[in-house]
Amino acid sequence: MLVACDPQPGAATCFDVCGEGTRCEQGRCVVAAEPEPAADAPAAPTKAGKRGRRRSNAAADGGDPEPADTARYVPVADGHIPRYDAKATTVLDPDAGSERLGDSVVRAELRRLEPALDRCIADAVAGGVDVGSGRVDFVFGLTAKGKVSGVTAKASGPLRESGVLGCLRTVVFDHRFPAYDGPPMGVDYSFEIG
Repeated sequence: MLVACDPQPGAATCFDVCGEGTRCEQGRCVVAAEPEPAADAPAAPTKAGKRGRRRSNAAADGGDPEPADTARYVPVADGHIPRYDAKATTVLDPDAGSERLGDSVVRAELRRLEPALDRCIADAVAGGVDVGSGRVDFVFGLTAKGKVSGVTAKASGPLRESGVLGCLRTVVFDHRFPAYDGPPMGVDYSFEIG
């Protein structure tokens, strides 16, 4: 909806004829995409976080205000993923062969996981989490069908506390490795973040 204002040549004002929900653009009243807040409207009160922390006031500390629609990072739940225990008793199939996945095959599969692992880190950072830098050490088990039987991931400092280990463990656990004819095997893998 446009309302013509008959401005003087070169003038960009609508002489205060634009009503609520419209704004003046180049001498015309145009429907505003979002209603503009009134200048004398009080600021909306902020709610305290779960631990009683409050967001900083931009005017008080001189920083930029935090956007209201900023998404917060929600860690990936990984409670369904068993931890890998290299010392656990394993029942061997007497009809199984003695084959194992070669190192080059395992490395190639792990390289395929790196974009998904990077995505875990990027999602956390986009959600406002300081993941820091460092190394994540994985130990996981593989069955002869190529299924990951359990994953343990360890990291130190901010990386461990950031909540990204659940996502990283899920990426490894959900990956299907090539099948082989042999007993279960364990794999050690490190992922650098920095």
